[in-house]
Amino acid sequence: MMKRLILSILLLSAGLSAFAQERKITFYVGTQDKGANSSITRCELNLASGQITLIDTINKSVAPGYVAISPDKRNLYAISSDNKVSAYAIEPDRKLTFLNSQPSEGAGPCHVSVHPTGKMAFVSNYGGGSFSAYNIETGGKLSAAVYKEQYTGTGPHTKRQEKAHAHFATAGPDGKYVYVTDLGSDKVMNYSVDANAGKLTPNAPQPSFSGKPGAGPRHLIIHPSGKRMFLLNELDATVTACSIDKKGVIKAIKTYPTIPADYSGPTNTSAAIHLHPNGKFVYVSNRGHNSITAFRILGNGELEMADQQTKSIATPRDFNIDPTGKYLIVANQASDNLVVYDVDAETGKFTFKHESIAVKLPICVAFL
Repeated sequence: MMKRLILSILLLSAGLSAFAQERKITFYVGTQDKGANSSITRCELNLASGQITLIDTINKSVAPGYVAISPDKRNLYAISSDNKVSAYAIEPDRKLTFLNSQPSEGAGPCHVSVHPTGKMAFVSNYGGGSFSAYNIETGGKLSAAVYKEQYTGTGPHTKRQEKAHAHFATAGPDGKYVYVTDLGSDKVMNYSVDANAGKLTPNAPQPSFSGKPGAGPRHLIIHPSGKRMFLLNELDATVTACSIDKKGVIKAIKTYPTIPADYSGPTNTSAAIHLHPNGKFVYVSNRGHNSITAFRILGNGELEMADQQTKSIATPRDFNIDPTGKYLIVANQASDNLVVYDVDAETGKFTFKHESIAVKLPICVAFL
C-alpha cells in the first residue's frame, strides 16, 4: 500500500513538473507596419525552452504600434496610425475580438496605457503634441475622450524639440497621479486623477516636472512601491532616477548614461524602459548603439550599471521581460524579428539565447 502511495506521489510530481516545464505565456506584439497585413501579433513564450511561437494575427487596426493590457487581463487597447485608439476583448482562448475605436484627439498617437483600476485609458499623441484620457465602460469599450490637453513648448534640440511631443503616460501604482512625458519641452506633466469620476486636474503641488534641457524625456517606469520613478531621456541617452513623495511630487536624484562615453557610431536615441518583475533592476534600450542596458536599483534610489548587451539587437524600439523574470524579449525594428535573452534574476545580467520569429516592424511587446 505504501509503495503504491509513494509511486502515485512520484507520478503526480513528475506530471506537475512536466506541466510546469510546458507552461506557456501569451504576449502581443504591436507593429509600425501600415501595409495590408498590418496586425497585432499573438505569440506564446515557452518558459522551459524560451521558444516563441506565432499563434495568430488580427488586423483591425492600421499600424497598431503600441498596445496595453487591462489589469484584469480581459481587454487590450491599441493606438493606430489613422489617429485612433481601439479596444479589444481578450477571449478565454487569448484571441482578440474588436470592440470599438475612438479618435485619439491628436495626430500621431504613439502610446496607450490603462489606469490600475481598469476604469480609464490614456493616450499620448506624439505628432500633435497632445494628451487624451478615456473612460473604460463595462465590457471594455472606450468612451469618447473625457479629457484633452494640447501641450505647447520647445527645447534646445531644434530638430526634435521644435514643438510639444507627448510620448508616454502612466499612472502610479496607487492610481492617484498620472504622469505624461513631453519630449518637446523636457517636461513630465503631473495630474491628479479620479478614475471613478473620470476626471483629471493638474497636480497642485507640482503641475509639471522639468528635466534637463535637451534631454527629451520619452518613457518612464514607476517602482511598485510608488516611491521611485526612472525617467528615460531619448535625446541625450540617459536615465534619471527620481523620488516621488506622497503628494505625487517628482524630484530628480541622479542621472546616468545608458551608453558608453566613448561611443562614436550612428546617432543614438534611447527608446524603452522596463522594470524586472522582482523590482530590483531597470532595463533600457538604445537605438544606434543597438543595446539593452541593465541597472541595479540601490537602497537609496540611485542606480548602478549591472550589464549591457548588443548581440543580435537592431533598433530595439521596445523589449519586455516576461512576468516570471526569466526571459527578455527584444523587438528589433530594423531586422523584423524577436530575440530572446536569458535573465539572471539575482544579478540582473542577461545573456543571448537565440534569434526567434519574424515580425514586421515590431515596436511593442506586451505580456498577458
